Amino acid sequence: METLNLIGTISLPTVNFNPTGELKITGRSIPEHPVKFYEPISNWITDFVLTNPPVINILIHLDYLNTHSTECVLIMLKKLENYAKDSGSKVNITWNFDEDDEDMEALGEDLDSLVDIPFTIKEIKD
Repeated sequence: METLNLIGTISLPTVNFNPTGELKITGRSIPEHPVKFYEPISNWITDFVLTNPPVINILIHLDYLNTHSTECVLIMLKKLENYAKDSGSKVNITWNFDEDDEDMEALGEDLDSLVDIPFTIKEIKD
């Protein structure tokens, strides 16, 4: 299984998914075509869970994501939730947000309420 590395831009997040189970998405997510951007990420996760990893840690630290990106991220988290339930493996989500960014904090809380896997929300101070 190959590492998935996508270099971020002003509108696309940096993605670093490692087959050791460390998955990171950072930056800003406002792609023109979110489904097209997130499709290879979703496909990588589908292939990755077939390797039966015992632990998956996903770190998300975005300063902004648009509505369609939020939907794509939720689909990805639901896929990981299903894997955790079906396999008994541990999946942990860490949602980081910048200091005083109440919108991203609230979005993390909303996503936490929609998935049934351990979800940590952390404020990152400058």
